[in-house]
Amino acid sequence: MIIDTPEVQDINSFSRLEYLKEVYGMIWVLVPIFTPVLGITIGVLAIVWLEREISAGIQQRIGPEYAGPLGILQALADGTKLLFKENLLPSRGDTRLFSIGPSIAVISILLSYLIIPFGSNLVLSDLNIGVFLWIAISSIAPIGLLMSGYGSNNKYSFLGGLRAAAQSISYEIPLTLCVLSISLRAILEAQSKYGFWGWNLWRQPIGFIVFIISSLAECERLPFDLPEAEEELVAGYQTEYSGIKFGLFYVASYLNLLVSSLFVTVLYLGGWDLSIPYIFVPEFFEINKAGEVFGTTIGIFITLAKTYLFLFIPITTRWTLPRLRMDQLLNLGWKFLLPISLDIHDMFPMVTGFMNYGQQTVRAARYIGQSFMITLSHANRLPVTIQYPYEKLITSERFRGRIHFEFDKCIACEVCVRVCPIDLPVVDWKLETDIRKKQLLNYSIDFGICIFCGNCVEYCPTNCLSMTEEYELSTYDRHELNYNQISLGRLPMSLIDDYTIRTILNSPQITSE
Repeated sequence: MIIDTPEVQDINSFSRLEYLKEVYGMIWVLVPIFTPVLGITIGVLAIVWLEREISAGIQQRIGPEYAGPLGILQALADGTKLLFKENLLPSRGDTRLFSIGPSIAVISILLSYLIIPFGSNLVLSDLNIGVFLWIAISSIAPIGLLMSGYGSNNKYSFLGGLRAAAQSISYEIPLTLCVLSISLRAILEAQSKYGFWGWNLWRQPIGFIVFIISSLAECERLPFDLPEAEEELVAGYQTEYSGIKFGLFYVASYLNLLVSSLFVTVLYLGGWDLSIPYIFVPEFFEINKAGEVFGTTIGIFITLAKTYLFLFIPITTRWTLPRLRMDQLLNLGWKFLLPISLDIHDMFPMVTGFMNYGQQTVRAARYIGQSFMITLSHANRLPVTIQYPYEKLITSERFRGRIHFEFDKCIACEVCVRVCPIDLPVVDWKLETDIRKKQLLNYSIDFGICIFCGNCVEYCPTNCLSMTEEYELSTYDRHELNYNQISLGRLPMSLIDDYTIRTILNSPQITSE
């Protein structure tokens, strides 16, 4: 049987088209999987950048600025570095538990994103038991932490895993009792009926506060980061981890922070509801004409905007409140938050309970408010970061740099030797019998031992000693730091006259004024 050439070409094109359809179908199957993962990854990178920028503003620093525009790629650079680092395993530990622990911690948190409604028509898994499913899934994470601590064969790691599990269990109960319903969509619809004043933030303010405290404890954020205890100076259950496995714990903490903020937005801040005269919003954006796509996009944007605005609270809390002790953390969870959350739907017993703790509660609230005011007042100041040798602050009048010595003024009185706490200056002189005066022969100071206290400069009767602005005294041999009168007599280079350094007072911003 002979087949014509056009027919062969048609068969080949048809088979090629079928192959492309199969490839397209496989890619389309993977798109719904990788799209949420990509979005969550970008959200975590944004949180890391936002935390570094806010922390830098509070501490009057500049923060990340070199990796990408405004330093937004710094977290990606850190993750790439961890990805290529060596992955170490403990020699006597359980390698299977050691390797599975970080994966369980990350996967259990990633599954929580399935039930979060990002928009009115965008819910990955719309379940009636959404909140309970989130609590059930998040309770798996402590198992991964315990496996990590036990598999490390390190008592400090194991104690850190136990602390993490005890902390998570202690605060899951009040976190659960604060939720008003089990369906997230029903919660959002109930809040959207009355606009801004219909938010559960105003209906249950005590529940909102308890939920925030419990979520901070679940995320192991300050002041609840007890798995890393101060008295041990180790990283808790993460002590033996390195490379990508350590990076998984790092990512898991920020994933948990993001999902907690999303749940706060959904449960208490109205979710995708804009809640400012909402009747004008569809007409302004023409949502009804554009269809569901544009409306869903606006809803996602509103949800994420509320989430990232709320993240300012846990990030600021990190640099405001000190770390609690383990007994204080457990007492707060079991003896204070749990009774309040049990009475969260009955206001009268809750008010009665607050009257018993009235003075302590008011005092603690005042101290916390004062702490936040101090933190925010520092955030308003301009960052001043010394980028040596490009910028350098002019020091005070009493410098503590290299000591300058004027040989002609010295009378060899040895006052500098007597006032020096370590008898450092070496004065070599001889007595001229003809004129009955001391003649200075050699004078030396060892800057490798000098503490730069300035006593020799203050008590010198002839002012032959003075402190300069020279601070670069590094050398390869410490014996070279023993300066004689020739080295000490070298004139220092003034900070203002040094062309390699631009002082803040001579910066163009100030001189232009």
